Amino acid sequence: MIIFLSIIIFILVCVIIALTLNIKEKNSNLRYINKVLLRIIDTDSTERIRGITINEDAKELSKTINDFINKYNLIKTKEIEMELSMKKMLSNMSHDLRTPLTVILGYIDQIISNRNITEEQKQDYLMKLKSKIEAIILLINDFFSLSKLESGDNSIELSKINVSEVLRELVLGFYETIESAKIDINIEIPDEDIYCVGNIDALKRVLNNLISNALKYGMDGKYLGIKLYKDNANNYGLRNKIWFEVTDKGKGIPEKEASNVFERLYTLEDSRNKNYQGSGLGLAISKILVNKMNGEIFLESIPYKRTIFKFFILED
Repeated sequence: MIIFLSIIIFILVCVIIALTLNIKEKNSNLRYINKVLLRIIDTDSTERIRGITINEDAKELSKTINDFINKYNLIKTKEIEMELSMKKMLSNMSHDLRTPLTVILGYIDQIISNRNITEEQKQDYLMKLKSKIEAIILLINDFFSLSKLESGDNSIELSKINVSEVLRELVLGFYETIESAKIDINIEIPDEDIYCVGNIDALKRVLNNLISNALKYGMDGKYLGIKLYKDNANNYGLRNKIWFEVTDKGKGIPEKEASNVFERLYTLEDSRNKNYQGSGLGLAISKILVNKMNGEIFLESIPYKRTIFKFFILED
């Protein structure tokens, strides 16, 4: 009986010691976690909680905290990138507004103060004023369009549309520009009409932007290609994609910059033609619109050989 009681007492003592050690270990782990969190708060560091290998509760807690720190750092990085992008956009917009406004003031000053100006010269100045003012309005409209799209305020309705007809109309709209530029053009639109689920206004805006960019920045290549086709993915159990391609053979976009072209503040003149200025909003708007139509947009560029902007929209 005495031996049995001794064994019981010994077991209880061991349990008490183990619990005490466990409590001390938990307290030690909690103190360590607290110190790390205080350092992160005070120094805004990217430190992680490490070295907890015994206590499962503390390990689980440290893992959860590390996951939270990772997400926090990701959000912080995105905020920094957004802030830098915003500064760049404001700089671009400031330049794009200041330059035409300065020119406008110059034209107005000539019209008002130059007594020797002819009626023909006055009309020429007025036409140039009109062009500069339209450019400013376009820039401002693009900025507000992008803001609405990114905030979700500007939703688009999807319906079945005849994309062949839409593309033919757009090409006709560029006919005079293409003729005056004296460039080779290759239009590939199937005889049989192609339909997809999209939004006519959004589709026109994307195509108009891509074709305008090809003519503006790829003009030195003297080539414009526009292609429409269906990939027939249904044959493999997938949904058919309707593809649009706009190709030029101009200066192109360097590979190191190709991944940036769809960012909201990237400007094409960074990598293509310094003679043209832009706000960097057009391709960002195009990407958002394509995404809202359940599609994706891509770029393939080999300088002076071909630069292809292509995107797809689902058939149904």
